[in-house]
Amino acid sequence: MTKYHSNIIIICLIIFLTVSLFIYWHYVLSFSKRLRVSKRLVYSGITINSFNPSRLNLTFNTNIIESNILSIIDNNAILVQLSKPSQTSTITMILSDGFHHLDILLLDEIENIEFYHAIDIASGSQSLKVTVLDQQYKPVENISVHLELVDYSHITLEYYTNHFGEVIFHYLPKNIQIFIEAIYMNSKRHAFVEIDTDHYQNITLILKDMSVLHDDEYSPLDQGYYAS
Repeated sequence: MTKYHSNIIIICLIIFLTVSLFIYWHYVLSFSKRLRVSKRLVYSGITINSFNPSRLNLTFNTNIIESNILSIIDNNAILVQLSKPSQTSTITMILSDGFHHLDILLLDEIENIEFYHAIDIASGSQSLKVTVLDQQYKPVENISVHLELVDYSHITLEYYTNHFGEVIFHYLPKNIQIFIEAIYMNSKRHAFVEIDTDHYQNITLILKDMSVLHDDEYSPLDQGYYAS
């Protein structure tokens, strides 16, 4: 191999390494920029991985990235398409009852994706009051009551009971299966039930010893559960 050929190989190798390094740093900077945008863009008038009203007023701060289109896709269908978004854009969204996977995209002039983020929520207009009683049928205060969607268990909400042993969950979808669990760690008692939101507006849970009741033994007919 001649000295000329060796020099050509070295030059090509240097060019390759330079281009690779440039691409790597571009990816790193782009990724860090997207993280900064997500913190400002996503948490704006919406509760992620939880329950929301059907009508949402979202404010997007897009001043970090120059974008031509703001697009929101709901369960693979375009819900919002806003051209030339201002630095602060407020959008009203009307959501149907149920689970929603939202893809939020900022696009440039040739519709390349400048920013992308996916979030999950549920929306609805149903309310459910849960009352927690002990084995003497007396209300229990300050009990953790956890509610989640059966098919999408990462969609959750948690409240603590008031003096009357009650909590009220809002913005639940119609005709959907939910799982509810009340836990009282001080006495190692709990209660749980799986119901359809169409059939109940009020439900009463009777706490039982944790050693007596296990998830794999659960039946809706178990003694200690009363729904009205």
